[in-house]
Amino acid sequence: MRTLTVLLLTGGPGGGKTESAAWLKKKLEEEGFGVVVVPEAATELLLAGLDWRNSMENFDFQKAQLELGLFREELYKQYGSKLYNPNVIMLCDRGVLDGSGFIEPELFDKILQEKGLDRNKLLKRYDAIFHLETAGRNNDNFYTLKNNKARIETASEAAMEDEILVQTYKDHPCHVIIHSQKDVEAKFSNLLCEVNRFLAQKGIRAEQRSQV
Repeated sequence: MRTLTVLLLTGGPGGGKTESAAWLKKKLEEEGFGVVVVPEAATELLLAGLDWRNSMENFDFQKAQLELGLFREELYKQYGSKLYNPNVIMLCDRGVLDGSGFIEPELFDKILQEKGLDRNKLLKRYDAIFHLETAGRNNDNFYTLKNNKARIETASEAAMEDEILVQTYKDHPCHVIIHSQKDVEAKFSNLLCEVNRFLAQKGIRAEQRSQV
């Protein structure tokens, strides 16, 4: 029986989502899963020049991010299900509701209304949600802008956005918060433990590898 499980990595800026996705992909592949990573839409738009900070309205940017996120998730899901491995994990670097953390709530609701989208239905797109807490929340000295050219938020701004995203996804039946730590490897390991815990609870097992 083929399975495709969709896991969302979310959280405020500086939580290590992109790095975690790459690390988690390697670890899950070692366990025998097929893994597909859906890259973050916002960073692509910003680096392409569609920048709400100086070249366009944030409302239009968030709408573009939502559209790109939906398109990517559907495309990767469609073709991820065609991998030879019968047990596929799709890791989403941010989700389609993440824009709610970067614009006024009423404006994000207006975007959803214009697109004919329901917040609860969007939430159900993900089998589990892992919130990677930003380093700006508890460890200001470890929060940095250097590892992402599109990041401009201060530590306090990142912490505020982090809390908004906690509230955005808190009603999902599997919403796990991976707290920020000084030791990044420990944070990654905690994430892997929680992912494996979820997969075990759902009876999702990797393809058995030959020992030869």
